[in-house]
Amino acid sequence: MANEGEIDPVKVRTGLFALLTARLEDAHEFAVKRQSAKANAEQANEYVSDIRSIVDEVYVQLTAIELIKNL
Repeated sequence: MANEGEIDPVKVRTGLFALLTARLEDAHEFAVKRQSAKANAEQANEYVSDIRSIVDEVYVQLTAIELIKNL
């Protein structure tokens, strides 16, 4: 456990995993929407773009989680 004023790596890691979970759930939602036969090509391209953005964020969060072990 960190002293007052210090970063608590456990809390940071827990928070990052919570953010990671939320973003993966967002990506899941976009992927499920694309499975609909009602989704047109333009919507599909938007969903792909949204999912790519989420993947980029997930990569950053995973990198941050790996860096926490150095605190």
